[in-house]
Amino acid sequence: MSRPIALALPAFLLLGALASGCSDREEPGGDLDPRVLYGFGGCDDLLSYTKGEAKSLIDQYGNLYGYDYSNGGWFGEGDGAGLSGSGSGTDGGDSAGEGGEPPQDDNGDGGVEGEDYSGTNVQEAGVDEPDVVKTDGERILAFARGQLHFVDVSGASPTLRGSLALGADLWDAQIFMHEDRALLLVRTWPYYYGDYEGAPQQQGVDLQQYFGPDYYSGVTRLIEVDISNPEAMKIVSNLHIAGDLVSARMVDGVARVVVRSQPNGLKLKEPYEFFDYQAFELGGGTDALYQHMWQVALAQSKVFNKAVIDASTIDNWLPRYVREDLSNGQAAISTGVLLDCDDVMHPGVYSGLSTLGVLTVDLEGHLTPTGGVGVFSEGETVYASKQNLYVATTPWNPADWDPEASAEDQGRTTYIHKFDIQDRSRANYVASGSVRGWLLSQWAMSEFQGDLRVASTDSLGWDQATSESFVSVLRQEGDELQQIGQVGGLGKTEQIQGVRFIGDKGYVVTFRQTDPLYTVDVSDPAKPVVAGELKIPGFSAYLHPVGEDLLLGVGRDGTEEGQLLGIQLSLFDVSDDAVPKQLHKTSIGSDWGWSEALFDHKAFLWWGKTGLAMLPLEWGSYDDNLGYTWEQGAFGFRVDKEDGIALVGEVQHPEPVVDECWDEYYGCNYSPMLRRSIVIGEQVFTLSDVGLKASALADLSDAHWVEFPQN
Repeated sequence: MSRPIALALPAFLLLGALASGCSDREEPGGDLDPRVLYGFGGCDDLLSYTKGEAKSLIDQYGNLYGYDYSNGGWFGEGDGAGLSGSGSGTDGGDSAGEGGEPPQDDNGDGGVEGEDYSGTNVQEAGVDEPDVVKTDGERILAFARGQLHFVDVSGASPTLRGSLALGADLWDAQIFMHEDRALLLVRTWPYYYGDYEGAPQQQGVDLQQYFGPDYYSGVTRLIEVDISNPEAMKIVSNLHIAGDLVSARMVDGVARVVVRSQPNGLKLKEPYEFFDYQAFELGGGTDALYQHMWQVALAQSKVFNKAVIDASTIDNWLPRYVREDLSNGQAAISTGVLLDCDDVMHPGVYSGLSTLGVLTVDLEGHLTPTGGVGVFSEGETVYASKQNLYVATTPWNPADWDPEASAEDQGRTTYIHKFDIQDRSRANYVASGSVRGWLLSQWAMSEFQGDLRVASTDSLGWDQATSESFVSVLRQEGDELQQIGQVGGLGKTEQIQGVRFIGDKGYVVTFRQTDPLYTVDVSDPAKPVVAGELKIPGFSAYLHPVGEDLLLGVGRDGTEEGQLLGIQLSLFDVSDDAVPKQLHKTSIGSDWGWSEALFDHKAFLWWGKTGLAMLPLEWGSYDDNLGYTWEQGAFGFRVDKEDGIALVGEVQHPEPVVDECWDEYYGCNYSPMLRRSIVIGEQVFTLSDVGLKASALADLSDAHWVEFPQN
């Protein structure tokens, strides 16, 4: 079997010239290794691949989505993801679960090494993750109310220096900050675009003019903002990409942005568009006639749709972009295809017709779409060390929907692709591998001493009784990530709810009725072993190191029968791998308790210098008279091995004042949801959509309030 050559592909630069050209590739022949990525011999080769796979799907299903039209229904019995190729259901690896090395510094104390402030709670030290708030200890950048806000915290009290409107209906943005530049990553839709208030250079662009009037899929917008003058922050450039933001990481001012794009502009037709309903009624409307006429309509739709596929061009299969250069005041607009055919690959096993783009953005320049690494694969989960970025995908397995499939066919496989990101100007694909099962989130992967540890769960189809979890170790050998060790049998009949790798140890939480916390010894990567197990009610969705051999779990309390209760904090002693212990726990709120920290680790703060854990919480409860109350805020807890977990205090933000009220009966004021907490000096700053509050670190008493202006 021919092998692909490792690629040194130009990435997606902001400033400076790219090194031109790509390595020569061998054309794959014969059987392909499903764990390896293969390049194309040009655009004709790429079109042959996409058209062939698409027509095969149409022949089998009548559509690109895996819906079974053969039984006379529009959605049939099998609605697999033939187009996306994904069976994981994860959201791109930004959800919580656990993993990696202690965040921020070697002690996992929540601080930035050598500084007196906390940064974003990240998985790996030195690898930044985008969030709604960023700080360097003197400045805070926060996204709220559709605006980017600059708060100066260098003086005696925080001061709002400026706010920048980013566009109409923009309510979701994540921030990277590097020196005097901010990069905002926005998930949006083309119909949200148009003119919006602001300086002339900030006028919106009609994306459907460039992406086509029938484009209604997601758009990823990258916004470069000059923050050197906080009173007059300005957008320097916009880059709009036809596709959904999966995730991003930044190392030393260079961001790697992962975008997933669907085929576009293919005007396919459904069988019902060919069905002659008048003839059906005139023929008597019998079931037999319906089935016959449906098969005729299905055959006609297949002929039509395969003709559409045959007429497709590169523009239909690769993502397009629109770039606005605003650096000279007047917007200069350019558009094109984001990826060159020579820079796109496909796995040895069909993994969907979506394009996964791994892009490089240098915050020291302007957004320039000069290339990128593309893979025909869905791609759901992203993890990065300082040296490498990994993208994992779990292809759709049609056996999951086939009751006649054998047990050997019904298990799932996750494929993991490794990219070297040590070159600031390009990302290099180096190797691929696979593990059994599917991954919870980014925290299921962790690189240590060159090896990749992966925690996964597998089952036969959707039969939970056959479910079990594994910890596998992959090592790069040439262009493959070879499995050199694996231990299974974790959480039989259960699924992974949380996982954390710290050094040569792994901690895996599974759950169905009780919460087994497994300790896994990975000191010998070829022979990982389950060292110990602790069973307690409920489960921990997030585990954070809070001292030597101590883990703090954030999760849900529960009964022995598996009924989930309110939010729970648990302190675990893992000094003895064979006998992990729950030292202390505290439950918060009622059965309806919830916290963003359950699925997003960036909502959790640990400040090791004072033993403070802080997270947003909310819950509802009924009193004896069935009166309902809802409570929410940011709650701080002092965590100590001997004294346990004690509530320090809570922070509330004032209700916003609105100019116009749309509901006279219920009113328009609301209790703002607190989303993030950061420490700067002797104060804790909490962020909501309404503003930023500074509280005393010692007891969380109010100190200062900064309200954000309405957009």
